[in-house]
Amino acid sequence: MTIPEETPDRSRRRDPSSPDKIPVMAQRTYSFIRLGVVAVIVVLAVSLAKQYAAADCLQGSISAYYYLPVRSVFVGALVALGFALIALWGKTPYEDGFLNLAGMLAPVVAFVPTGEARKCGLTDADGEPVRTQDEKEAVIAASHDAVANNMFAYLLVIGIVLAVVLVVGIFAHRRQRDWLVEQPWAFWLPWAGAVVLWVSGTLLFSRHDVWFYDNAHKWSAVFLFVFILCAIVAIGVDKWQGNGSTHDIPSRRWAVAYWILAGVMVVGAVAIFLGVEHGHRIFWVEAWMIGWLAVFWTLQTWDRWGEGAPRTKAEVAAQDGAPAL
Repeated sequence: MTIPEETPDRSRRRDPSSPDKIPVMAQRTYSFIRLGVVAVIVVLAVSLAKQYAAADCLQGSISAYYYLPVRSVFVGALVALGFALIALWGKTPYEDGFLNLAGMLAPVVAFVPTGEARKCGLTDADGEPVRTQDEKEAVIAASHDAVANNMFAYLLVIGIVLAVVLVVGIFAHRRQRDWLVEQPWAFWLPWAGAVVLWVSGTLLFSRHDVWFYDNAHKWSAVFLFVFILCAIVAIGVDKWQGNGSTHDIPSRRWAVAYWILAGVMVVGAVAIFLGVEHGHRIFWVEAWMIGWLAVFWTLQTWDRWGEGAPRTKAEVAAQDGAPAL
């Protein structure tokens, strides 16, 4: 089936030679943050491959490598990914909101290790291999102190940030700032979703620590990928319709590409979960999703190369010489 492609309206594109062109430094920063996400995923893959070659042991999940020398790369990669998902501005409120929520969960996946590990290849604090079951369980239990420290700091800072965003939003509303007045729900709805996540995590962490140690990693990882998939679908919808606030031109082919990508991620994950033996199914599901996340990020970087952050309606109207609605 041939997907109809709209004839591009060149007058609606940002002219690189116009006075309102993207500052070179801003465009370069935006583009290289995006490329950096792919590089971080590649670094994680190389680190996992090296550890597998050294130990000749495949853990039950990528997350279980937290207990092995991969830990620093694993934690650093997820924190960097979370930062990028939050910092990069989505073109629509839906994309931006879903990516922000995914970005909040990425550090939780890093800071709270899975308790479901094959426990092969583990080493003690001195780097010596541990062999008995009691020694292996002790290595897992020892991570609880790090979880308590890291999650306390993370939840505290997130709470402060959400409070600051609330104050900024109130002042912006009173002063009728364009970026808030245009679509106030696009600011407050993602903020409310972030507050729900923060409150839920804080209550579970402070009152149900045993449950938190055993389950926070698993559920944070699940919703991380769910939010990313929702963002990809939302990006496809925006591509199909075109984004009026930034004068993007509808692109049916790009929309279908994003939707196919989301479908491949879901179908493949389900097939792996149902078809791979229990001991390694989570590893391959995680590898599948992370691999396709890198593909998505590369595809979107290509799609948006040179565009920079989306403009407000007022900025578009100023270029077109029309009053902002």
